[in-house]
Formats: sequence, structure tokens, C-alpha cells
Amino acid sequence: MKRTFVVLLTLMAFTALPMLAQEKEKPKEPAPSMEPPKPLADDFCKWMIGEWEGWSTSPMGKSKDWQKVEMGLDNQFVMTHYNSKMTEMTPDQMKAMAEAYGMTKEQVEKMKDMIYKGMGPTTINPMTGEYVGYWFDNWRGMYKGTGKREGNKITMNWEGPMGTSMRTIEKVGDDKMVQTYSEKDMKGNVVEGKTEMTRKKMTMKK
Repeated sequence: MKRTFVVLLTLMAFTALPMLAQEKEKPKEPAPSMEPPKPLADDFCKWMIGEWEGWSTSPMGKSKDWQKVEMGLDNQFVMTHYNSKMTEMTPDQMKAMAEAYGMTKEQVEKMKDMIYKGMGPTTINPMTGEYVGYWFDNWRGMYKGTGKREGNKITMNWEGPMGTSMRTIEKVGDDKMVQTYSEKDMKGNVVEGKTEMTRKKMTMKK
């Protein structure tokens, strides 16, 4: 019995030796470069730079929107600042929103009168070419988005405290931008909306 145990140990040692040798021979992975990537050269990102005004329509009603887009952090990110104010909302729309999102009539009234404010950076992952972004708003919402560009349209999937949504930004003219979104409310119903914006003025590059 003792002899058999010794033989087994010897066989295990001989089996392990080649594996250990292979591990030692493994080439070391190169250390990540500390050199920063070149500034964003994407023509779509550059086109977005400027100040924009427009309108949004959705099942909730209609709002007047404004956004300012500029480059930031040594031209590594597109920085967006966004404001929106409801201008049209019928009693039926207010009732539907209260039911869809579990809000009281008073909460919907308060939301209707407030100015929505949001801001966030977007960039392109230099390793994958994927568009990535973050969004923060005055509802204390924090969202992360990832997506890709196809022609004159960027489509990104966003995730956050309100669930997930698919949003697109499309260039329909030199000074015309259309944004659309599709998401689900708290009852699982699909909600869609559209924003049309016109460039107000260019923003000087920093």
C-alpha cells in the first residue's frame, strides 16, 4: 500500500513538471500604455458641437428643449448640457403618466412645472470603437450607455434607476438633429418619444 502511494506521488510530480514549465514559459502581457489617446477625431462628435433648440413629443405631452454640446478634457469627451420644460400636457396625459409611473396627481403637477436638467460625457472606447457615455440629472439619476454608430445615426442602450432605454441621435442635416427613444414604463408598456432640434449657433472650440 505504501509503495503504491509513493508511485502515485511520483507520477503526479512528473505530470505537474511540464505544466509548471509551460507556466514559466508564458510570455508576460505588456503593461498598459500610460500615453493618452489622441483627441476625438470622429466627424459625428464634431458635428454635434454647438447650441441647439427644439421640441420633444411623447405620450406625456410636449416640451421645449435646449442643449449645449462642447468638447472637454483635452478633447477626449463630448460634454452635453440639457434643459427641458413641459409646455403641453392634457389632463388625460397627466392621468396616464400618474398610472404608468405610480405617481400622485400632485407629483405629476410638480413634475410638469419643473425644469428637467441633465448633463453627461460621451466618448469612443479606443480599444473597441464602441460609443460609451454617462448621464446625470436633477432627479439624481445616474445612467450608463453603450452603443455604436451606423452612418449618420448613433444608437445607444442606456441603463439606470428607471430601467433601460434605447436612444438614437441622427444627423438629418448640417443643422438638424433628431433624437428618438424607446423604453418601458413601470407597467411594462413601451413608451416612445421624439426630439427635433435645430442648431442655434456654433460653440468655439476650446
